[in-house]
Amino acid sequence: MKKFLYKCAILCLLIIVSLIIIILLPVPHNDYLQAINDKHERLRDIPPPRIVLAGGSNIAFGIDSETIQNTLHIPVVNIGIQAGIGLGRILDDIAPLLSQGDMLVIIPEYTHFENGWNGYSSAYELIFETHRYSLAAHIPFYGKPAGFSAYLQTKLLKMIPRPPNPLAKSGDGFNEYGDYVKHLEIENQPFPPLPPLEKINLQNPMRFFRFTALFAERGIKVLISYPSYEETAFHNSAQFIAELDKALRAEKTIQVISTPEDYCFPTDYFYDSVYHLNAKGREIRTARLIRDLREYLEQQGGSNRVDAYP
Repeated sequence: MKKFLYKCAILCLLIIVSLIIIILLPVPHNDYLQAINDKHERLRDIPPPRIVLAGGSNIAFGIDSETIQNTLHIPVVNIGIQAGIGLGRILDDIAPLLSQGDMLVIIPEYTHFENGWNGYSSAYELIFETHRYSLAAHIPFYGKPAGFSAYLQTKLLKMIPRPPNPLAKSGDGFNEYGDYVKHLEIENQPFPPLPPLEKINLQNPMRFFRFTALFAERGIKVLISYPSYEETAFHNSAQFIAELDKALRAEKTIQVISTPEDYCFPTDYFYDSVYHLNAKGREIRTARLIRDLREYLEQQGGSNRVDAYP
């Protein structure tokens, strides 16, 4: 019995040591997710008031922040990286960097309100490798992400030398505003359809509204827009999207400035997923977001800050 327990202890120790080694392996140069550090730096360096775009890769791949800034004459910071970080961590991460007078435009992926609130494997990558994200802090707001084994697998695969892949997402694909632009000159890539979104996890809107209430108390204007979404996926999940829109519009701590239907686009506007727009889709989506922001500013008496946008 003692020998068996001894062997089990040795095995557990070896597993723990192996996990630590994998986690501590250095991040490859130019890693996509590590671009979050540059986004933080821009947010720290630009004084308020600012328009801060928060969400996942739907805004990383689908927004022209420079055009928004030049049109509305308000500095813009696109903080979007990937939905898999989890919306709770995304908001918690930028909270200390926001100030009174900022406009926080949250454009979440729909899955954040289904089963993606806490994040997946990419959350572990940022938890262990940027040391800014907590594993399970602020439990009322978010919990431990799923996908730890997938994170370990991804980490190991990144260590294997491979020929350069022109389609690979990388940290140098972001411009100074935080927009991913490396894909804009590349042809659309095939991508699988998404299954219909099933049901809103009612805990997730409640957690979200706790965040927005705290932001509102600090004098941060919280605006909600919607992600670009491929039309087939949109129609397959129409009931889910309508229910989410209704729930968001009922919350007093936020201002919904868009409609989901305005951000439903044809398949040929998308680069490599139902959320990632190509150059044409990005241009049209940006124009619609400018329109929505402009209407909001005019309602707030800020029309003198906004140029007409066709």
